[in-house]
Amino acid sequence: MKIFPVVLVTVLVIACKKDDAVTVSLPTVGPSSASAVVPVDHLAPNELLESDAKAFGLALPRGMRVDNAFDDVVFASGQVNINAVVKYIRGHVREGRMLQPSGSERTTFDQVRIPTFPDKTFIVYVEPARGAIGTTKVEVHDVTPTKAPNLPNEAARWAAAGLKPNGQPLDPSHVQ
Repeated sequence: MKIFPVVLVTVLVIACKKDDAVTVSLPTVGPSSASAVVPVDHLAPNELLESDAKAFGLALPRGMRVDNAFDDVVFASGQVNINAVVKYIRGHVREGRMLQPSGSERTTFDQVRIPTFPDKTFIVYVEPARGAIGTTKVEVHDVTPTKAPNLPNEAARWAAAGLKPNGQPLDPSHVQ
């Protein structure tokens, strides 16, 4: 179906004329398999291949590597065209929205989902690396809200906070 690219371009043009930032809602399902047929041994312009490097289940494009990984954020970088990385990430996340403030080279994928972790929510930043010409930096943040523990009563909630129901510490020797 070729209507989606035409509608997307129209939305982008209108959005650029109205305010400083471009905001695009991302589809909830993957792209249609009825898109233009490209020979298997050729890449489209700005098309990147997947690599084995992953950030929370999001396969990074070939040419990028994970620099640091923590419980809630993964930092990656590589000598890859920034526009190609934005296009790649856009094709590998679902829902949420894509923000491109005018005058900024940073693209933000806000409140998106990665198909391998559909119950988690992420923010992905794509921007040029400072001081390294031609290097693109990607940050993937897990912003899934933590669920509050299901505690049976008020006394249990106070105890989980380390306090007695009157607000005094459970263990006075551990007061800071």
